[in-house]
Amino acid sequence: MSYQMHLNKSGSGFASKTACGRNILRTPMSVNWEEFKRELEEHKCLKCKTSKQAELNSKMDLRKQAA
Repeated sequence: MSYQMHLNKSGSGFASKTACGRNILRTPMSVNWEEFKRELEEHKCLKCKTSKQAELNSKMDLRKQAA
């Protein structure tokens, strides 16, 4: 089993949540959006990568580039 990096949706410590809804044991392996984008594709959590949070963050990146 390889490690997977999760997308940190909000909060920190015990209050943190991942985009895929993983429990507190998985959140130490979570990063913010900028770091999640730089992570290798094979190390990204599939559920986080296809989550609504990732979709929203991608749209916001496109808007920033257009401006």
